[in-house]
Amino acid sequence: MKHSDHIVSASLHRRSGVRWISCVALGLYVAFTGLPTPEADAGPPPPPPAKGGAGKSGAEAPPPPPPGAPSPEQVAAEDKYKQEKFESAAVAFQKAASGEAPGDRGRAQFWLGKTLYKLGFYAAAMSVFDEIVQTGPAHPYHQLTLPWLASLSRELPEGSGTLEKVGTYKPTDLENQAFDEVRDELYYLLGKFYYQKGDLGQTISLLSQVPEDSDFYIPSQFFVGVSQTREFKGPEAVEAFKNVLRKNAQLKAQAKKDKRKRKKKGTSRRARKDKAQAELSYEEELQRYEDRANMALGWIFYQVGKFETSLKYFDKIPLDSPYWLDSVFSSAWAEFRLVELNPDNANRNYQRTLGYIHTINAPFFEEYIYPEVMKLKAVTYYFNCRFDSAKRTVDEFNRRYPKVKEDLQSVLAKAPEDFQLYELSVKVRNEESGLDPFVEQLAKTSLQDKTLEKNYAYVSELEREIEQLESMSGDFKSSKVGERVAEDLNGAISLAKEATGLMARQRLTQQIKEIKDLEREMIKVEYEILEKRKQQKELEKVPPKPQKPKIDREHEIYNYNGEYWRDELGYYNYKVTSLCRE
Repeated sequence: MKHSDHIVSASLHRRSGVRWISCVALGLYVAFTGLPTPEADAGPPPPPPAKGGAGKSGAEAPPPPPPGAPSPEQVAAEDKYKQEKFESAAVAFQKAASGEAPGDRGRAQFWLGKTLYKLGFYAAAMSVFDEIVQTGPAHPYHQLTLPWLASLSRELPEGSGTLEKVGTYKPTDLENQAFDEVRDELYYLLGKFYYQKGDLGQTISLLSQVPEDSDFYIPSQFFVGVSQTREFKGPEAVEAFKNVLRKNAQLKAQAKKDKRKRKKKGTSRRARKDKAQAELSYEEELQRYEDRANMALGWIFYQVGKFETSLKYFDKIPLDSPYWLDSVFSSAWAEFRLVELNPDNANRNYQRTLGYIHTINAPFFEEYIYPEVMKLKAVTYYFNCRFDSAKRTVDEFNRRYPKVKEDLQSVLAKAPEDFQLYELSVKVRNEESGLDPFVEQLAKTSLQDKTLEKNYAYVSELEREIEQLESMSGDFKSSKVGERVAEDLNGAISLAKEATGLMARQRLTQQIKEIKDLEREMIKVEYEILEKRKQQKELEKVPPKPQKPKIDREHEIYNYNGEYWRDELGYYNYKVTSLCRE
């Protein structure tokens, strides 16, 4: 019988639309230009009038401002800032902040950070604000720097370390009345910092204070759910993830109403963008959180043995989601484990398990590699006493992965320094490394970790700022502030590449370990297969017929003919019959 005869597809018949929890911070930030307080943006009072007349005929020069008072040049620079003459303003602020010119150094330092932000030198601005943060509450602008760090968190990827700067503030600092308009965002950012730090109790406490009408409610509830999961508080985690789904449903319904209204008025709404997250729109970011919440709920129910419920949540992930293939892989395991609960329907579950594996192996997904799929495939055949098929699967694993493991070890050996590995990892990500295609693809998959992606994004941002500096006027580049920006960016990009290379080494090392673990497991599977083959004598002459796939009114059954269609993916049932005597 041909391979194609073994597969049937329960294809979507009347479907209107076209998958472990990864914690990735996603950008849900609205446009922000700084805290609108008099102390932050208003100019200081004018300096006292000079004594005596002006001119060259022996008139006294105006006395220097007293220590801590803004100089006339500083006042003029603040006026230039308000007129959006940021280049010349930055030059003057740098002189006052460094002590090269008289004035209020702390105030000049704060305004310099704001000015570099306005110029688009976000990493350089963070370097200035970091000096204020390091000084601590003794700095007169320490509190007012916090909302600007929030602004930077929308422009810089998390790999920039912005959260660590926010994390130096205490939760009580957020109660300042000056932060009324941005407190929700600050709760979210500080909560994420404590999550990364591992303080889940503080994470839950801070994120739970974000109100439902806030733009940060959905991501806050998602991280509450993840934190509750890590605290082994299942019901609380489920409730938080359902809050994500409920709120997203409300926003979608409201968006439809608004769209109809705009259509009637002939207006349109520009989607908000997050520069740190691949230019996803606000609505796309919300959809990502919805997909991740469904994945999280699916795994929670999987872990407590409610496999049918977990399948319902995995099935909610749309085909165009970046998590869809993960959901197919998760569904394959859920179907396999369902046999434990209902052995009478084992054949149907095994068919669905192999059907999901068939989807993962479709040519559409050659760039995605799931080594563990081969173990699942082998043990599925094993439990159906299809020992020859199981052995062939083990052999296929042995032909590929031990060699891949050795090649990955060689990659690490060729780049002993983290900076070298960063450069090599960039080539791997661009498929220009010269490695064996399968090895390169597996390495690329390992380097697509969400946290690691943020580090690569930070390096890209630093490269953009360096390029922007080159396009600035000669006066700016040759000034002290231009020299400072260049020094800050060059130092930051060197450290960022080292950190990214170190993280890439950790991911590849973890991939090597996972292959080693799989090798040991496959050795056990192969041993069991060989033992069973010795025991198995005469097979049943007429194997039982496979159970008919269970479908609903929206699907129909037809035979797979060797072609893959997008709307069939995830709905295959691989015909397999058990040769076991019991």
